[in-house]
Amino acid sequence: MDLNGYILAFDLDGTLVDTAPDIIDALNKVLAEAGIKPFHLDEARPMIGRGSMELLRRAYALAGQPPLSQDEEKPLLHRLLTLYEAHINDHSRIYDGMVTALDTLEAAGARFAVCTNKPNYLAVKLLETLGLSQRFGSIKGADVVRHKKPAAGHLKACIDEMGGDMRHVIMIGNSETDFLTAKAADVPCILFTHGYSERPLAELNADALLDHYRDLPAAVMRCIK
Repeated sequence: MDLNGYILAFDLDGTLVDTAPDIIDALNKVLAEAGIKPFHLDEARPMIGRGSMELLRRAYALAGQPPLSQDEEKPLLHRLLTLYEAHINDHSRIYDGMVTALDTLEAAGARFAVCTNKPNYLAVKLLETLGLSQRFGSIKGADVVRHKKPAAGHLKACIDEMGGDMRHVIMIGNSETDFLTAKAADVPCILFTHGYSERPLAELNADALLDHYRDLPAAVMRCIK
């Protein structure tokens, strides 16, 4: 297996790390403070993936609340991010087999990036607390690029930082947002079924759908042949 020159760009939440418990805990605290009934974890999982502000907006809408005004959004977003940062790794966990898969791919010459709609400082902090940050040549959240995923420019910014070639990139995620990012950038896409997608992944034309990280190296090789 020769992956020299290839960059694998990973989404973070729901792809590398199951972060839903800590994200939804923070969201539910914000909702409770506003007198809104908290969501069950499984009910709220599909709302993750489009950024923190969109998470709040969708939660309010699903709770039957009127749309938030801009003046209301800013303090709520600040509160959500503050609560989340304070408990960013209480219950989050890396997916089974992920480290072994990265070891195998790295040994074959691949390099890695993180392309996430999470705020950049939180993405970096989470990966640091998990001891993973040094594995990625670029970590770019939604707030450090001009246009976030599914814009191709978000992915390209990661690859440019690493001096890579978009012709040798594979996007790895868990949602329609990641699929659309890959499509916009005209790169192959591998999706994991263990994430937070609102749309059934079978409806998307991804190059591979995986249930476990043990299958990632083989799926990557199929994408480059």
